[in-house]
Amino acid sequence: MPDLTRRRLLGSAAGAMGGAAALSLLPPSVRKAVAAGPPRHGSPDDIEHVVLLIQENRSFDHYFGTLRGVRGFADPEALTLSTGRSVFHQPDAMNPDGYLLPFHLDTRRSSAQAVPSTSHAWSVQHEAWHDGRMDRWLPAHRKADGKNGPYVMGYHTRADIPFHFALAEAFTLCDHYFCSVFGPTWPNRLYWMTGTIDPGGTRGGPVRNNTAPQPYRWTTYAERLQAAGVSWQVYQQDNDYGCNLLEQFRSFRDAGPGDALYERGVRPRPAGTFEDDARNDRLPTVSWIIPTAAESEHPDYLPAAGAAFVARTVEAIASNPKVWRKTAFILNYDENDGFFDHVPPPVPAAGTKDEFVGGLPIGGGFRVPCLIVSPWTVGGWAAGEPFDHTSVLQFLERFTGVEEPNISDWRRATFGDLTSAFGFWPARRPPRLPHDTAERLAAAKREVTTLPKPILPGPGQTPPHQEPGGRKRR
Repeated sequence: MPDLTRRRLLGSAAGAMGGAAALSLLPPSVRKAVAAGPPRHGSPDDIEHVVLLIQENRSFDHYFGTLRGVRGFADPEALTLSTGRSVFHQPDAMNPDGYLLPFHLDTRRSSAQAVPSTSHAWSVQHEAWHDGRMDRWLPAHRKADGKNGPYVMGYHTRADIPFHFALAEAFTLCDHYFCSVFGPTWPNRLYWMTGTIDPGGTRGGPVRNNTAPQPYRWTTYAERLQAAGVSWQVYQQDNDYGCNLLEQFRSFRDAGPGDALYERGVRPRPAGTFEDDARNDRLPTVSWIIPTAAESEHPDYLPAAGAAFVARTVEAIASNPKVWRKTAFILNYDENDGFFDHVPPPVPAAGTKDEFVGGLPIGGGFRVPCLIVSPWTVGGWAAGEPFDHTSVLQFLERFTGVEEPNISDWRRATFGDLTSAFGFWPARRPPRLPHDTAERLAAAKREVTTLPKPILPGPGQTPPHQEPGGRKRR
């Protein structure tokens, strides 16, 4: 498998970060484990553990629009709006130019690590999408969010989120991964863990917001694994930020201490439990990790805190060569908050079974980041097949043999099962990642208390710049 040399990785970051200080290396023990790679003759059968972590509320363009070689701000196929301008020139009657371009949330001069959250409600997301016209981001969010509305056009660069960029340079980034719902966290996480929001409303749905007036009653994928005798575990702490949607199901609410659904699905565990299990080769076949609020990356929580959290997870897996050789870690984001993304998502034709609620398409929603960290995804690749949260379940189906009938026919026909993002051959050299995430988190916390909020653009805006260069693609 192509390797990522220190010179190449540092060179891609040097313009923004300043060389070796930007990308210091993992500890030698971790590098040795990663270097061990998978078996010599790789195949999907080499995977024994799949680890799933879904973070909160970031769009693809917001995090990776400037990354070289992906479908970002230099996209030659970017949509042209009815105004005759590109989709990046979002119509905005409140701006002197008549439009608002994506603008840099500069973490060196402002507290951009703590940018405010904007609306990601069902109605607002559909209005921004505007039947695929993609031209009402500012009207929708100015109405919903007032003075914070323009922040939906803000983006980060390599200098702002170096660990996220380092993961993309070292492993595989999916640049056509869409969230599942034009809506907030709960419905998107339901697709991630169960494959549906019950659009017919017969079992506690349809779920369009973060509420459960009555417990949900459909079968989750965790229950299917349990019935099939496949080991699984949800790793959550006391403050799960409401992100473990199994807590909203009657079967899990009815389970008590000692019951497998309670012990594996909803019982809080001490911080560091996943890391201990990974280092000691005790991982189940399927692991779901639930972040705490502060580590979730949900605005206005800090991307730097999420980076430190993800870094601990990756280090724990890589610290044991035996575990590293057989584990795939899939990191994605549940939805886009209100942050702009320029790629129109796939949506079904009117009347498609199980894909409409109240006359509106459920999704796919807007693009979100998805990174696959494993011995089989090393090398700084981009995967371009369309995926959504049901792709994770489809991948688990192929991995475990346990089917998820909740996934609609349209989703299966539209979104892949993630296997095209993998290359099953050995990684000869270790990826090199920053190990200064704790220090960067401390600095970000200081900056939040001392720097002003990001300045919104006025007249005479400058189009966003994407790093030059290509990327290997799958």
